[in-house]
Amino acid sequence: MANAGVMSTAAANLVRKAVVLASSLLFFFAVLAGCRLDAAEDVKFGWFYRMVVELSHGGEPLNIEVIIGCGSQQRQILGEGRSVRAIWAPYIYGVRTKNGEGVLVQSPNVCDRDVVKEPVTADFLPVVFWAPDAGNLEFLVAYLHERAYEQPVSKLKFNRATITEATEADYKVWRETKWKDNIVPIGDRREDHINGRSYFRGEGFFPKEDSRNKLLLRMSCYSFLRVPIPSDLQELIRVHWPPGHPHYWLLAWSTVRPILFEEKPDVTHYWEKFLAEAKRRGVLDREEPRGLATFYEGKGVNRQSGVGHIERAPKSLASGQGLRIPFRVETGFPWATERMKTQGSFDLHADTENGADQGFAYCYRDMFGYYFSQPSIGKIRAADHRIFVDGKLIGIWPEAKTMAPGAVIVERDEYLWLNNDFPLTHELARMQ
Repeated sequence: MANAGVMSTAAANLVRKAVVLASSLLFFFAVLAGCRLDAAEDVKFGWFYRMVVELSHGGEPLNIEVIIGCGSQQRQILGEGRSVRAIWAPYIYGVRTKNGEGVLVQSPNVCDRDVVKEPVTADFLPVVFWAPDAGNLEFLVAYLHERAYEQPVSKLKFNRATITEATEADYKVWRETKWKDNIVPIGDRREDHINGRSYFRGEGFFPKEDSRNKLLLRMSCYSFLRVPIPSDLQELIRVHWPPGHPHYWLLAWSTVRPILFEEKPDVTHYWEKFLAEAKRRGVLDREEPRGLATFYEGKGVNRQSGVGHIERAPKSLASGQGLRIPFRVETGFPWATERMKTQGSFDLHADTENGADQGFAYCYRDMFGYYFSQPSIGKIRAADHRIFVDGKLIGIWPEAKTMAPGAVIVERDEYLWLNNDFPLTHELARMQ
């Protein structure tokens, strides 16, 4: 039996290497050309990993075990032959706590890694979510910084996470036992495997009459990155500071954009100065505040105390060191209602109290497009954005035609708050 196990592991490693090589070569071209998944082919899982996340909730230990399955999926790239790519599952797995809350963990994309020869870093920190109601995952709080667990507002404490190789037999046992405790709603297996349809993506998962079933109404996690303004650029911001110098105020993106990105003939890009200042203060390292945070890629959290993530390339993005301020908008499901279709304004609430500004994000579906788009004339209905910080109104941005916030939040003349969300979906991730 021992020899059989060795042969099984060796075979799995060969499959893994072949699939990863094919995926790496074809991924870029698939994005450019588009692709069609072969509906006749299901995902073929062939190698496995065991992740154990050790937490504390309510002062009691809470250990979450996930067996990650890695597999191959055939697809047809337009104009090319058939190809395969690596898929991993479950992307997000959660359990119910004794008091009815939910705790969920994101599985890392380790399918191209031999964890025996290249162990996952000992300080690996996966993305973890807390749900106030395990039976309703439409609102989650994401833990996106190691410091988040230390805050008074935190519901969780993080101890450690380990990842080791597992066998197909381990996976089958897990599916028959702990998988059944999963609180994430699960849909049709083939739809999940072939089309990537899931609860978090929404599109095609819910009944047709459900508003969550509309295109692009997937769940995302929303937060602001608090980016320091370099001292030699503060005057560019300060000249716009309203009378009375409020602690928080709003500044048009059209004003902020050239300050951040405009290139001058005698200086480097201002943005490079912002990044250099942030790194000097130790509040950003490999973040990209202008785009999506990398958490959805299953890389884990970049930690100030060490590594924390699985990104191999030292110059690639790896989010996690930036301190995030969570926010929610009135157009978010489930609190938004049909009244939004005629309402002329809506609110955004950001939270900083009790350590809420130390690395959290709020995850929900922003239904802005559903409520404010006007398909008959191809336009977005304008709305006033009322911006609140810790329940206090700091300003109103009028006649906005974008998702909130329509303007950049500025903290005195010292920090810009830049929106840096990410989706709870990934092209290569599946739920089962």
